[in-house]
Amino acid sequence: MQKKIKLSEKLMEKHGKIRYRFMNAYLFATVFQKNQETLKDLIAALLRIELKEIVSLEILNPILPGQDIDHKSCIMDILVLLNGNIRVNLEMQVLDEGNWNERGVYYLAENLLDLKKGEDYKNLKTTVQIGILDFDLWKSGKNPFYQVYELWDTEHDRVFTNKMKLCVLSLRQAEKAEERERQSGLYDWAKALTAETWEELQELSEKNEKIKEAVETMITLTEDERVRIECMRQEKAERDWINAMNYATEQGEERGEARGIKMGIQKGMKQERENTLKLVAKMSQNGDTEYIARLMEPEVFEQMAAKYGMKA
Repeated sequence: MQKKIKLSEKLMEKHGKIRYRFMNAYLFATVFQKNQETLKDLIAALLRIELKEIVSLEILNPILPGQDIDHKSCIMDILVLLNGNIRVNLEMQVLDEGNWNERGVYYLAENLLDLKKGEDYKNLKTTVQIGILDFDLWKSGKNPFYQVYELWDTEHDRVFTNKMKLCVLSLRQAEKAEERERQSGLYDWAKALTAETWEELQELSEKNEKIKEAVETMITLTEDERVRIECMRQEKAERDWINAMNYATEQGEERGEARGIKMGIQKGMKQERENTLKLVAKMSQNGDTEYIARLMEPEVFEQMAAKYGMKA
């Protein structure tokens, strides 16, 4: 029987619902940047390597606890350089904007391009994009707990290059975790990230030292009013995005119904709704959220549609 890890008094005295959880993208980024030993442990589990294989870790996009952050995109990444030659970008994403496949590939390509002019291609660093998602990536078919995607030679069943990987951790599929993912600690990390009560975190902390350290770091950070303010701003940004999407859905259906008189009510509503949602997703990603509520104004809709190359 595994010996329980002793918890700190601060953690022991916590009970009930957690006010600011790891699912808050700002808090997630702040905790794991503050406590890099826990970040190493999480990355090792995600990359399916031994912790001792991570000799060095450098955070390439550091943020200071309480630092004023632009929360418009609702996305917080942690970009690190492992052992001087592997770039890993972790993204906590709780909102399904409908384009993670494409955005994941874009971020992967963006981080891959780090060669200086004239530098030998052999110096290209291995780049890994990791999406920690609180939604199912695939709308049909199976959604595994953890999946690794690589550039693959489909004719001869072999990897084309090991310089780029895209990994997806589906938090909602934790119970599908395979034995190796449970042994590596990845399952426990997923349960910690999605925990809603302090009792859940206490139980996980009693059997995983690094999770305990991450939880204690979270407690310490959220005692800082500046950190709590940024957490609230992150929550507000996510609520605004959800409200904007709901609004766009309703307005898209209204526009579609109006146009549908000529092309068939049902077909018109469906097409207009899809077009509006795509436009809202692009506007949200690029910080044009203040215009979303005005999309029913013809001139605003046409202006935004033209800006993002969509048919009004």
